[in-house]
Amino acid sequence: MTVLFGTVEYFEREIEFHLSDVEKRERFREEIQQIQTKLEEELRNDFICDEKLRRECLENLSNACSKLTEDYVV
Repeated sequence: MTVLFGTVEYFEREIEFHLSDVEKRERFREEIQQIQTKLEEELRNDFICDEKLRRECLENLSNACSKLTEDYVV
């Protein structure tokens, strides 16, 4: 069935599409945050290295997660 621009059905579909898009973005954001938390924990507690390297890894992880959040969420 064809939905014509401007009809109630058209706007219902548009709203549903945008709502599902928002849900996907929120899911990605939450998943990225969970992964980041787990990796940070591993870097802080399990990874044996020089403190300078640890800080660099944590900063790189943060930058990567920020970039992914922008790429997938925006």
